[in-house]
Order: sequence, then structure tokens, then C-alpha cells
Amino acid sequence: MERYMDDETAYQLWLDFFSVTDMSTRIKSIADKYPEIRSVEINFSDIYRVNGDLAESVLDRPEMMIRLGESAVHSLLDPDQRVVINLRIRDLFKNDKIPIRDLRAENLSKFISIEGIVRKVTEVRPKLLIGVFSCSSCGFKQEIEQDPFHFKEPLECPKDEGGCGKRAGSTTFRFNIADSIFIDSQKIEVQEFPEGLRGGDQPQRISIMLEDDLCGKVAPGDRISVTGVLKAKQRKEGQVKGTVFDIYLFGNCIDSNDQVYDDMELTNEDIEEAQKLAKDMHIFTKIKSSIAPSIFGLDHIKESLALQLFGGVAKEYPDGSRGRGDIHLLLVGDPGTAKSQLLTYMSTLAPRGIFTSGKSASAAGLTAAVVKDDFGEGRYTLEAGVMVLADMGLACIDEMDKMTESDRSAMHEAMEQQTVSIAKAGIQATLQSRCSVLGAANPKQGRFRMGQPKHEQINLPPPLRSRFDLIFTMTDEPRVEEDRKLAKAVLEMHWLGELKMSEATGDTRLKRMIEEGSDIVDRAMPVIEAEKLRKYVAYARRVCFPVLSDEARQEIMDFYVNLRAENASFGGEGGGSVALTARQLEALVRMAEASARTRLAQTVSRQDARTAIELMRYSLRDIALTDSGTYDIDGVMGSGFKSQKDRMYDIVRLIKEQSRDGRIKRKDLVIHAAELNIEERELDNYLRKLQDEGAIFEPRSGEYSVL
Repeated sequence: MERYMDDETAYQLWLDFFSVTDMSTRIKSIADKYPEIRSVEINFSDIYRVNGDLAESVLDRPEMMIRLGESAVHSLLDPDQRVVINLRIRDLFKNDKIPIRDLRAENLSKFISIEGIVRKVTEVRPKLLIGVFSCSSCGFKQEIEQDPFHFKEPLECPKDEGGCGKRAGSTTFRFNIADSIFIDSQKIEVQEFPEGLRGGDQPQRISIMLEDDLCGKVAPGDRISVTGVLKAKQRKEGQVKGTVFDIYLFGNCIDSNDQVYDDMELTNEDIEEAQKLAKDMHIFTKIKSSIAPSIFGLDHIKESLALQLFGGVAKEYPDGSRGRGDIHLLLVGDPGTAKSQLLTYMSTLAPRGIFTSGKSASAAGLTAAVVKDDFGEGRYTLEAGVMVLADMGLACIDEMDKMTESDRSAMHEAMEQQTVSIAKAGIQATLQSRCSVLGAANPKQGRFRMGQPKHEQINLPPPLRSRFDLIFTMTDEPRVEEDRKLAKAVLEMHWLGELKMSEATGDTRLKRMIEEGSDIVDRAMPVIEAEKLRKYVAYARRVCFPVLSDEARQEIMDFYVNLRAENASFGGEGGGSVALTARQLEALVRMAEASARTRLAQTVSRQDARTAIELMRYSLRDIALTDSGTYDIDGVMGSGFKSQKDRMYDIVRLIKEQSRDGRIKRKDLVIHAAELNIEERELDNYLRKLQDEGAIFEPRSGEYSVL
């Protein structure tokens, strides 16, 4: 066969293909449903199976071949049917899928396939295909086929077609919108998957032009595969045309990767390896040990990070509402406690992980934004932020305490409802943000102060804190034995790093240690390699959907009910503090499901429930344990412990009852507070808080009044 077949041969090959595959019935059915359905889709593998020459021609000369294919489609229809059916070719072979960063000049005008995340989406607007113009002198109408990027007007009124023959300078041409032919158009931007990037790489992007029924099908954050023709547009500097061209893809077909980790390919060997790992009795311990092995200790935090990787089961309830399965974790710690290092490691370990810093990200950068920029060519553009791009993955957000109030409030909906709602510039959209959030923050004064409740030092507002399933505090306190172990572990890691770098000089000590199975090397290496663990997580989340057993349900219920009952009995007739809320109950379920997923179990066992309960207790001991030994979740979700709020209420009552002329001196207030067992130092703390809240004020120094 010649490299390029002629039009007649190509047209006949299309007719033969439709005949062999018996597609005429399907094409006529689509025509009957026009304009609701305006395209016929064909798998590229079917074209290749029927006629390899036709398939090769589609790849080499796609514009001509698709145009002839659409002509062949219309030849099968009744001439009286005024329909325009598009030919969509999908599922190119794997080796025909080209990474965005590998697109080159040799790919121009070829039929290719790319995949990535939708970053930007413009509004859908009509695009002019054929413009009809009327001559103002004689009224003659003529049709002008339009350029893809520039509006073309007539140069003259053609005399040989019945016009007056006047040129554009002698007459004017009116543009008739009603008689012209338009088509829907949209422009989107797709960027590479972040998990496929090497360290330090910036994700590459490409613009994609969509037309007709492809418009309005995708939203920012969607993971898609697009087949189309790679084209080029000449750059200009003012009126000077350059020799460098910008590339874009003219889309022909879009496939959505809506399955969990659908973009991660798992071979039969990967699946067999995952099933083998699941049978290991110590699989959960091995997974925990494979998370940041260079960071010493932090066992409970690493267990929680392991559960966050696997996540619970997202559910749709009978009433149509949805329950999230993703687990949110917050790490609040002193400087130098490896928070950022953990976040960085998790962003590379998770199959879909994105790392960002709250200090450098705006609300739009975390959720989504509507902007009007050059990309949209005058149209408004909907742009996805980090939590939308991390859909079905993990968003690691460092320095959350440095975020502004507007940025934090933008995260509330994205974390709990797992959607991002946009209503701006006439654009109303709801984007998906079904991701787990791993956040890190510093205490209010940079370091935890001993003697002050830890929940008061978390520099995040209560509504945002309450969205996290578990909150861990990481303090840096001098402890001789712990410090010795930490110093030993850190120095060993540095020593191994030095040996690794010295291999370039011929040093073979590290190689010998690896061959001999040194304990130091074993502690530095993950038990399960990162790539193998990433595939194991992807396989577990794709095939494993555990169900709570009766024993697990009873274990979680007993813990929840008994803990609340203990607080109620402690509080006497007035009732005690609230130990847990329904949010913590749902968090227990998510963590128990994740624990079952770590071993690919389809049933949540009693031990899974106990694992979740132990982590919940550990987290609550840090942030919700009162001096009386009970738990008070208001310390996390509200303005303070109930016992503290009761004391503050007593102080306000004292000021009201014991004041003269609406005022009471501090020395008198100290005496009356002592009768309620409130010490002077404690009293001063409460007075400051009441002033900050606006409940009391000082009309004179050392005197207090109630507002």
C-alpha cells in the first residue's frame, strides 16, 4: 500500500468497515435520536482488526480520514434526514498514548492520545463555522468558511455568482447571524498526573479544543484520556509572525477515568503480589514500618497514616445522601518534629498525592477559582485547586496555621461534603474533592507551652478542627532515654547517607552492609518497597469494600455509649461534658474499614474496631482529656472544656452578684473566687478569656463589669 491512500479508496474502506461490523443499524438509530445523540463511537482496535491499512491511515492523516469516515456515515442515512453525525474514535493502543511532556514536532497532524487531569475549563460558547454575508449594494448573499482562530470577511461581491462585483472598499458586507452556521466550542487545559512526576518536575500542560457534543462533559479535577489531532498555532509578537508555534490538541473523543486509581495499571503479577501480601499475618505492622522509616518513633501517627492511605468505604445511603470514606488527619507540633517530612513522604507514597503549603496557597489555590485570563480568550475560566486536583487521592497541606481566615473557611465544604461549590461571574458549578487531607500546623506561639491545655494552643478555628478525624500533637520535650534513641537513629541515617555518597570514591562499606544484612540498613529501608506498597493500596481501594461485622458494630457502639455515659454520670444532675459526637463515631467506622482493607478483608472484624478505638483514645488523650480524667470533645470542637466554661460562668455570676454600682474590685473578686476553689492564677486566666470574648470589661484598672 502507498503511504497515503487517495480519497476514493479511503471512502470505500470506511464503507467496507461499516458493512463488516454491521454498524448501519446503529448509525440509523443514532440519526433517529438526533440531536440528543450526535456522534457514533468506534473502538480503534475494531478498525485495526478489520483493516490495518485503514487504521494506519487514521493515525497518519486523521483529519482527512475522519472527514471521509463521516461522509461514509451520512451515505448510510436517508438523504432527507438533515443530521450531522460526528465520528469519534476511542481507545488507541497503549503505545499510541503519549505523555504530554513527550509531544514533539513529529507528532504534529497525527492522531494521538494523551491523559491527565483537567486543570481549566472555559464556558461553552458558539463558534462560527460558516459565516453568511450580505452585500449592502446589491443584497447578494455569500458564504465564507471561517478560520479556526480568526474571523474572515468577504473581499468582494463575486460577479460570476450573481453579485455586483464591488470590492470591500466600495461596499460593506453585513454579517447575517441567523443564516450562519455555528457550533458549540469549549477550551480546556489538561496537565500531567502529579504522581507520575520525578522530584522537582513541574507538571506539563496542553490546551485542548472541544466542539459540538464534547463540550460541557468535563469539569476541573476530572481525570480523562483524550484522543485527537495535534495541531500548531503560530506565535506573534505584535504584528510580526514568529517561527515558533504553540501546540494544542483538537479533541475527537474523551474517556473519563472515574474508577478509583484507574490510571494506575496493575499487571497480573502485581495482583498476585498484592494477594500474597494480604495473607501475611503481620501485614499492618509491615505497612506501618514502611512509612517514612528514616523518621524515628511516632508509632501511633504512622498507624493512622497507614489507615489514611487505604481509607474507609464511601457510601451512598438509601435517601440519596453520601457519606465520605476518606480519613482526615491533623498534625500539630513543635518545630523539628518531622511534620513536613511526613507530609512530603506521604505525598509521594500515596497513589495520588499532592503537596502544598497553606502559607503559599490561597482559597482559590486550595479549592477552585473563576478567572478571566488569556487562556479563555475573553471567556471566564473555571480553574481547579489542589483539593480538586487531588480527587480520589491525598492532599497534604503544610503550615495550615499560616492560612488566612477566608482560605480556611473555603476548606469546610471541601473536607466534609467533599465538593467545591462555585457561584461567580454567572458560573455555577460543583466540583468533586473526594480526597483525604493530611494537614500540619504549629502551635499558636510556635511551640507548645507546658501547663496550658493543648487544645487551646491549636491555631485553627473549631469548625475546621472538627473536620479532622484524628488530631495528634507532637511535642519536643527533653527526655534522656528517648533523646538518646532519637539521636542514635538520626545519626545512623546521616551515616548511611554519607556512605551512599562516598560510593563514588570507591567506598564499598554500604554495599557490604547490604549484602550482610546489617540491622542499621534494615531499619533505614521500608519493609515494603514504595512502588509495591503504592500498587497494593491501589488494588485494595479498587477491589475491597469491607462490611462491618456484628462484633465490630457492637465494639464501636459500646465504646461510644459507655464513654458518653461515664461523662454524664460524672457530671451529676446537670449532666457532664460531651465525650464524643456522631462525627467521632463515623470516624471510628472509617478507620475500622481501613484497617480491614490493609489485609484485603471483606469483613470488618472486632480487632479492626479495636485498632480504630485505640487510635481514637490516643488522639483524645492529647486534646480532649480534662483534669478530672474524663473526655470533653468541646475542647476540640468548641471554645473550651465544659468544666472551664462552667468556671467562667461562675465568675460572671460573681461579678453580677457581688458588684457595687455594676463594678467589683479585683481583690474582692479573688476572695469570692477562692470560696469556689478558684485560685488567683486560674482566675486571672479566666478573666483574660472573658475579656477576649467580650463578656466583661474593665471600666477602671483593677475593676470589672459585665457587658
